[in-house]
Amino acid sequence: MNALRPLVAALFVLACHAGEAARSPARAISSGLAWLRSQQQPDGGMGGRYPTASTALTVLAHLAAGVTPGLPEHGPAVRRMLVRLCALGDERGYLGGEGSRMYGHGLACLALANALGATRDDDLDERLRVTLSRAIAVTITAARVVKPANQQGGWHYAPDGTGSDLSVTGWQLASLYAARRTGLTVPDDVFSGALAYVRGRIDADGKVGYANRGEDRNTMRGLALFALDLEAGPRDPLRDRIVARMRAEPTTWSGPWFFYRIYYDATGLSRCEPATWAAVRDPLFAMLVANQGKDGSWPAPPGDNEREHGAVYATSMALLALTVDLRLLPSN
Repeated sequence: MNALRPLVAALFVLACHAGEAARSPARAISSGLAWLRSQQQPDGGMGGRYPTASTALTVLAHLAAGVTPGLPEHGPAVRRMLVRLCALGDERGYLGGEGSRMYGHGLACLALANALGATRDDDLDERLRVTLSRAIAVTITAARVVKPANQQGGWHYAPDGTGSDLSVTGWQLASLYAARRTGLTVPDDVFSGALAYVRGRIDADGKVGYANRGEDRNTMRGLALFALDLEAGPRDPLRDRIVARMRAEPTTWSGPWFFYRIYYDATGLSRCEPATWAAVRDPLFAMLVANQGKDGSWPAPPGDNEREHGAVYATSMALLALTVDLRLLPSN
């Protein structure tokens, strides 16, 4: 798949030029990536309240669109972001500094794992692998911290935390899955424990909770689908119940956790419910294209609560949803 990324990037450029007269997903992706690069800081990373998480998300948005560090155009910007991520680890290998906590740690691991093998640079690849190996060891250790029975298997804000929540756990699970695909060792008990933790937040009627079973968080449904799809064995009927709730409550350009929701909805549905994804994809893409700012970034929708994360976060998450069908991220 890494060998196809330059071709996909070239096809995106052609599509954007062909559709410049009309707003299109391809054009939205191109202008969104350009805006992200315009926000890059002198140290190679991204600014904002949570620089580590923002840098990782920007890397993921570029990789998802086929823009890799080895490409002559825009690749150097991505390379500088990756070098910056590698420099952020502490003596343990923890990548959650600069206020990003375990959210940033999981996202940084995810970005590094997806970038491995796509750099066209053996030295950089080795640096990514070493950084990722140390960081994943932190994730594994954090998973094994003794927690209450209903919290075991998940992660929370700090690597030594004794609680868990589904949102933080989702990023760690995705990064462990991506790390495994690079050939790194992830113990079975940690991976299966994370899947069990996610399952423990899903009610029999398809409700998905943030911390407890019985809650009904629409933002968590796509994440739950992603996790259920990683489990071995026959198709679980819970998937159909979750999807039924998603179809009964379509996304609108408003409300809390909009960008978080569309990212996981796109990831979960496109991965394991392609028929439903085909039905909701075009309206979602049209909504994103229509609400993109003239500068290429995405503003906060009415009634949002993600504003504090900044436009880099919103724009990256929108781009990850728009590019999900390309399947260029190993974590997908």
